[in-house]
Amino acid sequence: MKLIRKSKSIVVTALVAGSCLFQSCPFSGVLNDCFEEDSISDSEFDDLNPFEQLLYEENSCGRYEMIFDFGN
Repeated sequence: MKLIRKSKSIVVTALVAGSCLFQSCPFSGVLNDCFEEDSISDSEFDDLNPFEQLLYEENSCGRYEMIFDFGN
C-alpha cells in the first residue's frame, strides 16, 4: 500500500513540475518577472555608478530592472 501512495505522489509531482516547465504553470509569470534577461542582481547594481543606479528600480524579487526602455 505504501508503494502505491509513493508512486502516486511521484506521478503528481512529475505532472506539476512538467506543467511548470512548459509554461502552463500559474507561477511561471512570477518566475519570468524575477529572472528576466533585462534584470540585474543586487551585486551588479552595487557596481553601477550613482547616475546609472538612478535608471534602475528594484522589482518584487529583489532584482533591478531599467525604469525606461530605450528602444529595446
